[in-house]
Amino acid sequence: MSILATIKDQSGRIYRGIQALLVLSIGAAALGAFDISRNLSSVSAFAVSSLATGLALLALMYMRSRVVHQLRSAAAAEAEKHHFLTRDAMTGAMTRRYFLEALRDSLGTMRDRREATLLLIDVDHFKQLNDTFGHQFGDLALLHLVKTSERVFAGGMVGRLGGDEFGVIIPHGDLATINKDIRQLLDRMRAGKSHEGKTIPLSISVGVALAPAHGSNTAELMLVADLALYESKAGGRGRVTVFDEEMLSDKRYRRLVERELRAAVYLGELELHYQPIVNPDGSAYALEGLVRWRHPVRGLVSPAEFIPIAERSTLIDMLGEWVFKRACADVGHFPGRRISINVSGEQLKRDEIVTMCDRVLRESGRSATQFIIEITETVATAATPEILRRLEALRGLGFHIALDDFGTGHCGFNYLKTLPIDGIKIDRSYIRSLAHDQVAQIFVSALAQIARIQDVTIVAEGVETQEEFALAMAAGCNRFQGYFFGRPAPRDKAPLRTIDAEPLALSA
Repeated sequence: MSILATIKDQSGRIYRGIQALLVLSIGAAALGAFDISRNLSSVSAFAVSSLATGLALLALMYMRSRVVHQLRSAAAAEAEKHHFLTRDAMTGAMTRRYFLEALRDSLGTMRDRREATLLLIDVDHFKQLNDTFGHQFGDLALLHLVKTSERVFAGGMVGRLGGDEFGVIIPHGDLATINKDIRQLLDRMRAGKSHEGKTIPLSISVGVALAPAHGSNTAELMLVADLALYESKAGGRGRVTVFDEEMLSDKRYRRLVERELRAAVYLGELELHYQPIVNPDGSAYALEGLVRWRHPVRGLVSPAEFIPIAERSTLIDMLGEWVFKRACADVGHFPGRRISINVSGEQLKRDEIVTMCDRVLRESGRSATQFIIEITETVATAATPEILRRLEALRGLGFHIALDDFGTGHCGFNYLKTLPIDGIKIDRSYIRSLAHDQVAQIFVSALAQIARIQDVTIVAEGVETQEEFALAMAAGCNRFQGYFFGRPAPRDKAPLRTIDAEPLALSA
């Protein structure tokens, strides 16, 4: 109901009463003036008229007071409604809609372009902050970011664009000053937020776009700032990146690869090659399925080129399903051996990975015990409770879970007690260093001892020589993989037995 309708509804009776009193006053005055009535003297008539007029005036004053009060209440309600629509309730930053409107106004018109700068800010590893310290701390961290940004960018406008993504509009394009202020913001966030007697350091990634140099309207500026933000994340997070034209070229290239890769799934351009994982006697214990893309023009495209692009969209789910279906079709060609397949961390962020695997197993008539799912060490270290639950669900179906590239990141031995894994693949950098690096020798031997205690298989990756094979075996590894035993090859060319010679004896 509008303000006028509210006032009209609540004041209608008073208004009609005033009308009646005024009519009575006028009538009484008329009677007194013309002495029309014998029963009512002119004095009495004027008394009635004066009384009615006085009551009408009092009623009007009361009505005015009511109207003023209602107008003030309505104005306060409108202000509260406007604040609710324009301000985020938790952080006090602008809402996304209001922020985008403010950005549009900041850019000016086609004839009158204004300089402005858009910052997109994302809190690094925000989900892990929530999982580790609780959602209350996560809310405090976001509020801290907003208040700090408002202080650092005194003339700017701060808006909340999503869960942990924020924007700042700066009404100028002085990049030197802006970079200085952003560095100050990064430092203040790294200084941390106090929580339960401890100071928790925070990290943010920032993307910067200038108007009109990088974009002349809201949509363009948001797009290029988002590309710059992605570069900050891909570059290691906790940093700032200013948009560069080459980023658009990269984006166009990624879109091209996405379209062609999607078509490749349907056109049969993908292949699954197999590399043996062998026992100490050289017989194949399992085979790792590695996807290859045979492009009709560019030839064989490296997975390092198209997998990261697929991971940026749900295309990775389509690719992962193709790989698993192909492995299910091929596993019968390798009787008594398992096929190991790589699962992306992006796939594990969605429940579809479990339902897809279960569905494909039922459709193909295969058993999950015939397969090993490999996850990288970086996936393991960033595993949320939801990811761990999905790994447990896959393990519950019968899959073996292997931790790939162990030793490349920050996955310590303590992780081995909590992760649902059946095997560990030691990164090739340690295997190559066994002959001359005492640290690598101690690392591999310690890992092998822990694995024996927990009944976990240890695979030495990247074995390329007889000597590396012997050293890895002496260190305690019980499975081996590398060019020494065979390169990835199509199904019909994958070897099931690779060596007959005994490992080299080690000198004392």
